[in-house]
Amino acid sequence: MSADTAPIVLPAENPYVGPRAFRRDEHLPNRQHVARELADLVIAERIVLLHAPSGAGKTSLIQAAVARMLRSDGFLPTTPARVDKPAPARGNRYVHSIGVDLLGAETPGLDDLTVGEIVERLEPPLLEGTARVLVIDQLEEILTLDPTDRDATEEFFRQLGAALSDGTLFALLAVREDYMGGLDRYLRFLPGRLRARFRLDFLDHDEALAAVRRPAAEQRVSFVDGAAEKLVDRLARARVDRPDGSDHWLRSPYVEPFQLQVVCRTLWRITAAQCENFDEIGMGDVERVDIDRALSRYYGNALAELERELGVDQRAVREWFEDELITARRFRAQTTDPPVPGELGVRVLDALEDAYLIRADTRAGTTWYELAHDRLITAVIDANQAWRHATLEPWQVAAYDWHRNHRQSAFLLTGDALRLAPRPAATGLADVEREFLLRSFDEAGLASARGATSRLALLAAAEAVVIVVLTVLLVVLT
Repeated sequence: MSADTAPIVLPAENPYVGPRAFRRDEHLPNRQHVARELADLVIAERIVLLHAPSGAGKTSLIQAAVARMLRSDGFLPTTPARVDKPAPARGNRYVHSIGVDLLGAETPGLDDLTVGEIVERLEPPLLEGTARVLVIDQLEEILTLDPTDRDATEEFFRQLGAALSDGTLFALLAVREDYMGGLDRYLRFLPGRLRARFRLDFLDHDEALAAVRRPAAEQRVSFVDGAAEKLVDRLARARVDRPDGSDHWLRSPYVEPFQLQVVCRTLWRITAAQCENFDEIGMGDVERVDIDRALSRYYGNALAELERELGVDQRAVREWFEDELITARRFRAQTTDPPVPGELGVRVLDALEDAYLIRADTRAGTTWYELAHDRLITAVIDANQAWRHATLEPWQVAAYDWHRNHRQSAFLLTGDALRLAPRPAATGLADVEREFLLRSFDEAGLASARGATSRLALLAAAEAVVIVVLTVLLVVLT
């Protein structure tokens, strides 16, 4: 069969995972040597702290590579557990959270179990010559969920240390490295004080190239000469501020995996839109991708598509992301409420999961939703702000600025801006807009009243001065 008569192989679904972690049944396109080093360290040291900057790919490395290697070496790694669940009616919230992830929320007496007892109940049972590896991901959440509850945090580490003290249980703990200092006060409860540590960095040039090329190659799509290198070069840039206030872009030795996956997923979508049946990605395709705004654009495009397909109000979904999934301090939050009520809300949640913007966690018959990654926090806020400036009236934009800045009076409307705004009794206002207008008009009324009082006081003072002067003149003249 000649090249001219060979059947065209259509690219299947987008091979880049976008803003989510690689899963257990998926293969990392790179970093196998890094995963091997980490697995060997766990086997040799028994208790290992994996630390990395946000977006470096800790979860992906564990789920798609390290866990598989440990299993092939005769170990039984647990599903990565987290300490992020809401506090139960009784018991330690962090221990309870581990139990929910490893045993299930319906486990009888779960609130009374210790970390050691949770591990003992895990399935399958250990066979002779095997060992279990307790995997805890995003351990920094124990420091951020409730910084005031130090007693509960200490109790969790006491129980974790007790479970590890007999020397049969292995552990791999993953944490964002900017929170490592917060763990220091609890190290005394853990065997070895977490002396064995492994740092995961961002992708180097070769790892980034592999992450770009291999997923496409699996779909029989290649990059033209220099295109993959061009993409990696554009990703490997860092903005450096200068003393004069300007900035300068410099080439970085590293690429963030999270950003790379989002950019590559966007690149695939752009290429498919240009040509449905494609077998290569060219230099022009690479140049069409906006690297700097890729994540915000990805989020915005997903919501625009959601609005087109389901007819849902995009504004309601954007507000839901900011109000329900992001705290005032810009951390991830969880919610059980959909962006809109009813069956439409269920369909919206499913679509957002399919876009990897949120992830679901079901426990005790209740499903909780959160952002898929910390890096989405800034992207969501920036994209929402840009959308509001392009779509809403200036007074509406001011209302959301007021709301995001802890409702400070300095952000209320005054003067001409207030005169051009609708009255709080107007129809069709969002709750935050109505509250904003009420506060703005109330403050303006108080300011007006204060001004009138000040003017009356000045007039009274002036009259008193005139009376005193006239009295003095009469005395002098007589």
